[in-house]
Amino acid sequence: MKLKSFFSIAAAGLLLASCSNSEGGNSADSLSNASKADSLIYCFGQMRGAEYQREAANDTTLDSKEAKQEYLRGVRAGIQAVKAEQEAYNRGLFLGMQMAMNMNQFKEDYNIQLSSKVFLESLSEALNCDSAVNTTKMQSDFYRLMGEFNKEKETRDKEAAETALKEAAASKKMEKITDDLYGSVAKSDKEKIKKGDKVKLDLTITNPQGKEIDAPFPKELTIGQRMANTPLNDAVTSLASGEKGSFVTTAQALFGNRCAQMGLKPADVLTLTITPTVAEPAAEKAE
Repeated sequence: MKLKSFFSIAAAGLLLASCSNSEGGNSADSLSNASKADSLIYCFGQMRGAEYQREAANDTTLDSKEAKQEYLRGVRAGIQAVKAEQEAYNRGLFLGMQMAMNMNQFKEDYNIQLSSKVFLESLSEALNCDSAVNTTKMQSDFYRLMGEFNKEKETRDKEAAETALKEAAASKKMEKITDDLYGSVAKSDKEKIKKGDKVKLDLTITNPQGKEIDAPFPKELTIGQRMANTPLNDAVTSLASGEKGSFVTTAQALFGNRCAQMGLKPADVLTLTITPTVAEPAAEKAE
Protein backbone atom coordinates (compact mmCIF):
# COMPACT_ATOMS: atom_id res chain seq x y z
CA MET A 1 0.00 0.00 0.00
CA LYS A 2 1.38 3.36 -0.99
CA LEU A 3 1.95 6.14 1.52
CA LYS A 4 -1.04 8.45 1.29
CA SER A 5 -0.34 12.07 0.54
CA PHE A 6 -2.12 15.04 2.10
CA PHE A 7 -3.72 15.64 -1.26
CA SER A 8 -5.23 12.16 -1.66
CA ILE A 9 -6.72 12.39 1.84
CA ALA A 10 -8.17 15.83 1.06
CA ALA A 11 -9.57 14.55 -2.23
CA ALA A 12 -11.39 11.75 -0.45
CA GLY A 13 -12.88 14.22 1.98
CA LEU A 14 -14.14 16.42 -0.84
CA LEU A 15 -15.71 13.60 -2.88
CA LEU A 16 -19.18 13.90 -1.37
CA ALA A 17 -19.09 17.68 -1.57
CA SER A 18 -18.22 17.58 -5.27
CA CYS A 19 -21.06 15.13 -5.94
CA SER A 20 -23.59 17.29 -4.13
CA ASN A 21 -22.49 20.37 -6.09
CA SER A 22 -22.41 18.77 -9.56
CA GLU A 23 -25.15 20.99 -10.94
CA GLY A 24 -24.33 24.34 -12.52
CA GLY A 25 -21.07 25.75 -13.81
CA ASN A 26 -17.87 26.35 -11.92
CA SER A 27 -15.80 29.46 -12.51
CA ALA A 28 -12.62 27.41 -11.92
CA ASP A 29 -13.42 25.39 -15.07
CA SER A 30 -12.26 28.33 -17.16
CA LEU A 31 -8.78 28.09 -15.66
CA SER A 32 -6.13 25.83 -17.11
CA ASN A 33 -5.08 22.79 -15.10
CA ALA A 34 -1.65 24.36 -14.63
CA SER A 35 -3.22 27.49 -13.11
CA LYS A 36 -5.49 25.43 -10.88
CA ALA A 37 -2.53 23.32 -9.79
CA ASP A 38 -0.57 26.46 -8.86
CA SER A 39 -3.57 27.75 -6.92
CA LEU A 40 -3.98 24.41 -5.16
CA ILE A 41 -0.36 24.17 -4.03
CA TYR A 42 -0.36 27.86 -3.05
CA CYS A 43 -3.33 27.23 -0.74
CA PHE A 44 -1.57 24.23 0.74
CA GLY A 45 1.61 26.22 1.38
CA GLN A 46 -0.40 28.97 3.08
CA MET A 47 -2.17 26.44 5.33
CA ARG A 48 1.10 24.80 6.36
CA GLY A 49 2.63 28.21 7.00
CA ALA A 50 -0.32 29.16 9.21
CA GLU A 51 0.08 25.85 11.06
CA TYR A 52 3.74 26.66 11.74
CA GLN A 53 2.81 30.14 12.99
CA ARG A 54 0.29 28.66 15.44
CA GLU A 55 2.98 26.35 16.83
CA ALA A 56 5.49 29.21 16.98
CA ALA A 57 3.04 31.22 19.11
CA ASN A 58 3.60 28.67 21.90
CA ASP A 59 7.26 27.90 21.20
CA THR A 60 9.58 30.91 21.02
CA THR A 61 12.39 28.79 19.51
CA LEU A 62 10.33 28.57 16.30
CA ASP A 63 9.33 32.22 16.15
CA SER A 64 12.54 33.87 14.97
CA LYS A 65 13.33 34.82 11.38
CA GLU A 66 16.32 32.47 11.45
CA ALA A 67 14.17 29.54 12.63
CA LYS A 68 11.67 30.12 9.83
CA GLN A 69 14.45 30.16 7.26
CA GLU A 70 15.81 26.88 8.65
CA TYR A 71 12.31 25.41 8.45
CA LEU A 72 12.12 26.35 4.77
CA ARG A 73 15.55 24.81 4.17
CA GLY A 74 14.37 21.58 5.75
CA VAL A 75 11.20 21.49 3.66
CA ARG A 76 13.21 22.11 0.49
CA ALA A 77 15.63 19.30 1.36
CA GLY A 78 12.74 16.92 1.97
CA ILE A 79 11.12 17.73 -1.37
CA GLN A 80 14.38 17.15 -3.17
CA ALA A 81 15.08 13.85 -1.34
CA VAL A 82 11.93 12.00 -2.47
CA LYS A 83 12.28 9.84 -5.59
CA ALA A 84 9.38 9.37 -7.99
CA GLU A 85 8.04 5.82 -8.44
CA GLN A 86 10.31 4.42 -5.74
CA GLU A 87 7.84 3.54 -2.98
CA ALA A 88 10.18 1.39 -0.90
CA TYR A 89 12.91 4.05 -0.90
CA ASN A 90 10.42 6.79 0.01
CA ARG A 91 9.05 4.71 2.88
CA GLY A 92 12.57 4.22 4.17
CA LEU A 93 13.31 7.92 3.73
CA PHE A 94 10.20 8.80 5.72
CA LEU A 95 11.15 6.41 8.55
CA GLY A 96 14.73 7.68 8.52
CA MET A 97 13.61 11.29 8.96
CA GLN A 98 11.21 10.26 11.74
CA MET A 99 13.96 8.35 13.54
CA ALA A 100 16.44 11.21 13.21
CA MET A 101 13.88 13.57 14.76
CA ASN A 102 13.06 11.05 17.50
CA MET A 103 16.74 10.58 18.29
CA ASN A 104 17.28 14.33 18.52
CA GLN A 105 14.26 14.67 20.81
CA PHE A 106 15.48 11.77 22.96
CA LYS A 107 18.86 13.48 23.29
CA GLU A 108 17.16 16.70 24.34
CA ASP A 109 14.78 15.02 26.81
CA TYR A 110 17.08 12.40 28.35
CA ASN A 111 20.60 13.65 27.52
CA ILE A 112 21.39 10.29 25.88
CA GLN A 113 22.39 9.81 22.25
CA LEU A 114 20.64 6.84 20.66
CA SER A 115 22.76 4.85 18.19
CA SER A 116 21.65 5.00 14.57
CA LYS A 117 24.05 2.10 13.89
CA VAL A 118 22.27 -0.17 16.38
CA PHE A 119 18.87 0.86 15.01
CA LEU A 120 19.86 0.08 11.41
CA GLU A 121 21.40 -3.27 12.41
CA SER A 122 18.23 -4.18 14.33
CA LEU A 123 15.99 -3.12 11.43
CA SER A 124 18.07 -5.11 8.93
CA GLU A 125 17.96 -8.17 11.16
CA ALA A 126 14.16 -7.98 11.44
CA LEU A 127 13.77 -7.55 7.66
CA ASN A 128 16.01 -10.50 6.79
CA CYS A 129 15.21 -12.92 9.59
CA ASP A 130 13.52 -16.22 8.62
CA SER A 131 11.45 -16.34 11.81
CA ALA A 132 8.94 -13.74 12.94
CA VAL A 133 10.00 -11.12 15.45
CA ASN A 134 8.53 -11.60 18.92
CA THR A 135 6.78 -8.22 18.94
CA THR A 136 5.13 -8.85 22.32
CA LYS A 137 8.52 -9.21 24.00
CA MET A 138 9.98 -6.26 22.08
CA GLN A 139 7.09 -4.02 23.15
CA SER A 140 7.37 -5.18 26.76
CA ASP A 141 11.11 -4.49 26.84
CA PHE A 142 10.66 -1.14 25.08
CA TYR A 143 8.06 0.18 27.54
CA ARG A 144 10.00 -1.15 30.55
CA LEU A 145 13.14 0.69 29.43
CA MET A 146 11.20 3.87 28.60
CA GLY A 147 9.67 3.73 32.07
CA GLU A 148 13.13 3.65 33.63
CA PHE A 149 14.31 6.58 31.49
CA ASN A 150 11.17 8.56 32.32
CA LYS A 151 11.57 7.97 36.06
CA GLU A 152 15.14 9.28 35.92
CA LYS A 153 14.04 12.26 33.82
CA GLU A 154 11.23 13.16 36.24
CA THR A 155 13.72 13.21 39.11
CA ARG A 156 16.11 15.49 37.18
CA ASP A 157 13.26 17.77 36.06
CA LYS A 158 11.92 18.09 39.59
CA GLU A 159 15.33 19.00 41.01
CA ALA A 160 15.90 21.57 38.25
CA ALA A 161 12.40 23.02 38.75
CA GLU A 162 12.86 23.34 42.52
CA THR A 163 16.18 25.16 42.07
CA ALA A 164 14.75 27.55 39.46
CA LEU A 165 11.69 28.28 41.60
CA LYS A 166 13.70 29.10 44.71
CA GLU A 167 15.93 31.48 42.75
CA ALA A 168 12.95 33.24 41.14
CA ALA A 169 11.10 33.55 44.46
CA ALA A 170 14.18 35.01 46.14
CA SER A 171 14.61 37.61 43.39
CA LYS A 172 10.95 38.61 43.70
CA LYS A 173 11.07 38.49 47.54
CA MET A 174 8.10 36.12 47.67
CA GLU A 175 7.23 33.93 50.65
CA LYS A 176 6.98 30.16 50.53
CA ILE A 177 3.44 28.79 50.53
CA THR A 178 4.21 25.17 49.54
CA ASP A 179 7.26 23.46 48.04
CA ASP A 180 5.85 24.24 44.58
CA LEU A 181 4.45 27.71 45.22
CA TYR A 182 5.72 31.09 46.44
CA GLY A 183 3.67 34.26 46.56
CA SER A 184 2.98 37.82 47.60
CA VAL A 185 -0.33 38.10 49.42
CA ALA A 186 -1.52 41.17 51.31
CA LYS A 187 -2.05 40.66 55.04
CA SER A 188 -5.75 40.52 55.76
CA ASP A 189 -8.20 39.39 58.46
CA LYS A 190 -10.75 38.37 55.83
CA GLU A 191 -11.83 34.75 55.67
CA LYS A 192 -9.77 32.78 53.18
CA ILE A 193 -11.40 30.82 50.39
CA LYS A 194 -11.93 27.24 51.49
CA LYS A 195 -12.64 23.81 50.09
CA GLY A 196 -16.14 23.59 48.65
CA ASP A 197 -16.41 27.28 47.72
CA LYS A 198 -17.46 27.88 44.13
CA VAL A 199 -15.30 30.68 42.80
CA LYS A 200 -14.85 32.73 39.66
CA LEU A 201 -11.21 33.16 38.67
CA ASP A 202 -9.56 36.19 37.15
CA LEU A 203 -6.34 34.40 36.24
CA THR A 204 -3.29 35.40 34.22
CA ILE A 205 -0.30 33.10 33.71
CA THR A 206 2.89 34.35 32.05
CA ASN A 207 5.97 32.44 30.93
CA PRO A 208 9.60 33.41 31.78
CA GLN A 209 9.63 35.83 28.82
CA GLY A 210 6.54 37.61 30.17
CA LYS A 211 4.22 36.26 27.48
CA GLU A 212 0.73 35.29 28.58
CA ILE A 213 -0.12 31.58 28.40
CA ASP A 214 -3.53 30.40 27.25
CA ALA A 215 -3.89 27.77 29.98
CA PRO A 216 -6.76 25.22 29.97
CA PHE A 217 -8.16 26.19 33.35
CA PRO A 218 -11.89 26.87 33.90
CA LYS A 219 -13.06 30.39 34.73
CA GLU A 220 -15.37 29.06 37.43
CA LEU A 221 -14.77 26.05 39.63
CA THR A 222 -15.35 24.49 43.02
CA ILE A 223 -12.26 24.48 45.23
CA GLY A 224 -11.00 21.01 46.01
CA GLN A 225 -12.42 19.53 42.83
CA ARG A 226 -10.45 18.85 39.61
CA MET A 227 -7.37 20.77 40.76
CA ALA A 228 -6.83 19.51 44.32
CA ASN A 229 -3.24 19.52 45.56
CA THR A 230 -2.01 21.76 42.75
CA PRO A 231 -0.24 25.15 42.94
CA LEU A 232 -3.34 26.85 41.56
CA ASN A 233 -5.56 25.38 44.29
CA ASP A 234 -3.04 26.42 46.97
CA ALA A 235 -2.77 29.92 45.52
CA VAL A 236 -6.55 30.44 45.53
CA THR A 237 -6.98 29.16 49.12
CA SER A 238 -4.32 31.63 50.32
CA LEU A 239 -6.61 34.51 49.27
CA ALA A 240 -9.93 35.91 50.39
CA SER A 241 -12.72 36.65 47.96
CA GLY A 242 -11.83 39.71 45.88
CA GLU A 243 -8.17 39.77 46.95
CA LYS A 244 -5.44 39.85 44.33
CA GLY A 245 -2.30 37.79 44.70
CA SER A 246 0.88 37.27 42.71
CA PHE A 247 2.61 33.89 42.75
CA VAL A 248 5.37 31.89 41.08
CA THR A 249 5.42 28.17 40.39
CA THR A 250 6.98 25.88 37.79
CA ALA A 251 5.60 24.46 34.58
CA GLN A 252 6.18 20.96 35.92
CA ALA A 253 4.17 21.62 39.09
CA LEU A 254 1.31 23.31 37.24
CA PHE A 255 1.04 21.25 34.06
CA GLY A 256 2.90 18.02 34.81
CA ASN A 257 3.54 15.95 31.68
CA ARG A 258 1.64 18.49 29.55
CA CYS A 259 4.54 20.98 29.68
CA ALA A 260 5.67 20.26 26.14
CA GLN A 261 2.11 20.66 24.81
CA MET A 262 2.12 24.15 26.32
CA GLY A 263 5.48 24.96 24.69
CA LEU A 264 7.19 24.96 28.09
CA LYS A 265 10.08 23.19 29.81
CA PRO A 266 9.54 21.60 33.25
CA ALA A 267 11.88 24.07 35.01
CA ASP A 268 10.26 27.18 33.46
CA VAL A 269 9.11 29.50 36.23
CA LEU A 270 5.59 30.82 35.66
CA THR A 271 4.00 33.89 37.22
CA LEU A 272 0.37 33.64 38.31
CA THR A 273 -1.77 36.72 38.97
CA ILE A 274 -5.06 35.69 40.57
CA THR A 275 -8.18 37.42 41.85
CA PRO A 276 -10.78 34.87 42.99
CA THR A 277 -14.39 35.83 43.76
CA VAL A 278 -16.68 33.50 45.69
CA ALA A 279 -19.82 32.94 43.62
CA GLU A 280 -21.32 30.41 46.03
CA PRO A 281 -19.98 29.58 49.51
CA ALA A 282 -19.41 25.97 50.50
CA ALA A 283 -22.48 24.30 51.94
CA GLU A 284 -22.40 23.99 55.73
CA LYS A 285 -22.26 20.37 56.91
CA ALA A 286 -25.14 19.28 59.07
CA GLU A 287 -24.10 18.24 62.58
